[in-house]
Amino acid sequence: MPAKQVAVVGAGIAGLGAAWRLAKRGFQVSLFESEQRPGGRARPVAREGFTIERSGAIVSAADKALLSWIGELDLPDLLPPRPVVRALAHRDQVQAIDARGLLGIARIPGIRIHQALRLLRLPRLIARYGNRIDPERPELAASLDDRSLEDFGRLYFGARIVEHWMGPLVTRTSLYDTREASRVLFLHRYVDRAGERLSMLRSSTQELMDRVASSIPASLGARVMRVESRSGGGVCFSVREDQRERSAEVDAIVLAVPAPEAVELAGAEFSFVERDVLEKVRYAPGLSLAVALRRPFHSHPQQIQFPDREGWPLESVLLEPGVEGGRVPTGRGLALLRATGRWSKAYFDAPDETVSKELIEALGTIFPRIHGAGIFTEVLREKRAVPRFDVGRYRAIADFTRVQADARRRGRRIYFAGDYLMGPGWNAALRSGYRAAADVEEDLGGSAVTWAGSE
Repeated sequence: MPAKQVAVVGAGIAGLGAAWRLAKRGFQVSLFESEQRPGGRARPVAREGFTIERSGAIVSAADKALLSWIGELDLPDLLPPRPVVRALAHRDQVQAIDARGLLGIARIPGIRIHQALRLLRLPRLIARYGNRIDPERPELAASLDDRSLEDFGRLYFGARIVEHWMGPLVTRTSLYDTREASRVLFLHRYVDRAGERLSMLRSSTQELMDRVASSIPASLGARVMRVESRSGGGVCFSVREDQRERSAEVDAIVLAVPAPEAVELAGAEFSFVERDVLEKVRYAPGLSLAVALRRPFHSHPQQIQFPDREGWPLESVLLEPGVEGGRVPTGRGLALLRATGRWSKAYFDAPDETVSKELIEALGTIFPRIHGAGIFTEVLREKRAVPRFDVGRYRAIADFTRVQADARRRGRRIYFAGDYLMGPGWNAALRSGYRAAADVEEDLGGSAVTWAGSE
């Protein structure tokens, strides 16, 4: 049988993952990306010999899908990851922490042993919720999506646990406000072992993205314009490339783009529920400042998190020393200052000079030597840095998943992938791409055609 043809729109982590998995299953895959290089929001910035990763390329043992993917791609320059020292800023001091167990949490600055002991009830709560807490299937948690992280944490564990442990556990990848974020987001992070030791990929992740895109027919600089279901089955769409527009037909299409773009591409195909869910997806804007340092501040990578305080602009700071073959030149250093979600929203349109001054002054309270230590600064702005998972979001995902299943049964072959359907972070985006690929395979069946890179 000839291979089924599948188009994947968007070469971010979710789209690359979906295309990779489908190609390995024997489908004929075409990948379309409007930018000139793959990577989407994960694409790093190169300047003066430095490679600046927007999220710092931080991983943990919980990122099983991502680490396994890198292993499959045979990218020895990325692995093994470099250990990262976790630290917390408290009273203008920095203290290393290890929050993997109750004793480690009790040693976090600002938390006392009797407060940490309240966490003994957390495993019992998780057991009570049963299989509804599954990071691979977020729709199962819809019935638990009725309380914010702050309300849940204060009720069971107290304000200090929320501020110094639960909040930083979630905001490390999400930029969320604990007063609005769903408690399900924390429960997923906890069950997914997000408290594991952190590490950093050794070299630029652009190598990963380029490797996948080069192994699959990828059209870069090609913008998909319209997507419609064919009356006889399959999908037709138009592509604008090199100032010319052409039409194409495939057996299925995966829209691995942000929710607003999915509505623009195929809104006429959606039911009221689908359109309503997609249009209500909210994104947190992201503001970060990269400071190239003449000398590293530490011999090992260090991530410092800042407990949520009113008016405090920093969410975290990642200090990376240079190594041979790495993102930072040997003998140099890089500081990546990540602003909180609230501060990013308020200052998103501020001049670069204002952003740099405010964030460097904030870091200067604990690292005075940051003043005058920089070679250059680079302000990174991302209008849709991460999707928000506020209270009610998981119920919306459950509705969307149910309607999607009905549309698939009726023969519609339009699929969706993206972190807004799974959770914040690269690993969740990749899992969403894998899930979309699995749905395509289930509906279309495998093919006798074998891709050259399959096992």
